[in-house]
Amino acid sequence: MMATNRHLDVDTQAAQWAARMLSGEMTADESMALERWRKEDDGNTRSLEQLVDMVDALDAAGEAMLEANFIAELEEQSSASLSRRRFLGMSGMAAGIAAAAVTGMIFYSPAPTREYYETRKGQRSTVYLSDGSVVQLNTDSRVSALVGGDVREVTIERGEAFFDVKRDESRPFRVFAGDTQVQVLGTRFGVRMGASSNLVCVLSGLVAVGQRGDTAGAVQEMALLHAGERVVHNLSARSATVETFDTGRAFAWRTGKARYNETPLADVVADLNRYFRSPLEIADDELAVLPVTGTFTLNDQDTVVDALESAFSLMAVRRADGVILLYARQDQ
Repeated sequence: MMATNRHLDVDTQAAQWAARMLSGEMTADESMALERWRKEDDGNTRSLEQLVDMVDALDAAGEAMLEANFIAELEEQSSASLSRRRFLGMSGMAAGIAAAAVTGMIFYSPAPTREYYETRKGQRSTVYLSDGSVVQLNTDSRVSALVGGDVREVTIERGEAFFDVKRDESRPFRVFAGDTQVQVLGTRFGVRMGASSNLVCVLSGLVAVGQRGDTAGAVQEMALLHAGERVVHNLSARSATVETFDTGRAFAWRTGKARYNETPLADVVADLNRYFRSPLEIADDELAVLPVTGTFTLNDQDTVVDALESAFSLMAVRRADGVILLYARQDQ
């Protein structure tokens, strides 16, 4: 396990952590230690993110070429590696980080082990994978990750996750959510599992979405998504619908918010109930279609209920079993 010297300056410690993240060898214990170090001071997080962004920025010039290669790889189902990135104009620190990562991968490549991560209702969590990718878990979610060697895979068992994938054209990053499979080289996107359909939303980059075929290991490609596009994978019909979406609303949960725009109250209640232990329930049927527009903070249910009452002329009554009933307010 990597140990950090507290007497070193923040930038040096950040460089050590960045090198470890890029090495492909980071353990679960080290991921937890990194999270503790980040929480010690906002400056730690800023310094680390600046270094990681510096290395990520080196990929920008080749983005179009890499996406073209990615598409060709998907079409040909080739196992050949894509062309290696060229590192141009690196600062001395970034070069040192990259060298440390490459050296570690050359001399030591441990067999990957599957790690499990979970959040309870109302919780959010950030997971730092050993390849440098970052996974954010939304409320009541569980995933497993298998990262190491040539493998980069995450399986969503329930809930929702956002992925900021470290680009590696030689090792595609795959996400499995039931019958839905996502494959990327390096991009940012979210996946949400549902009872009847799964949702894949792309914030940046290129994302290939497929579904499990009839034979073992077979995958049927359904959509190739660009930034600002999402696909709704209907599990029973085995069909996919591609559409544009509001990224601010879809990913508001990452900052502890929920945003709605002319959304029926019934859908708002169903969404909010993912976050709170005391479920909301609409008592007056006619309220189900009431349009709701607004931004709500998800860290306190009482505040959310108060906002609904004041903004939409509702009255909330808590039953003995904890269920919160929503009625139309009767003006006197």
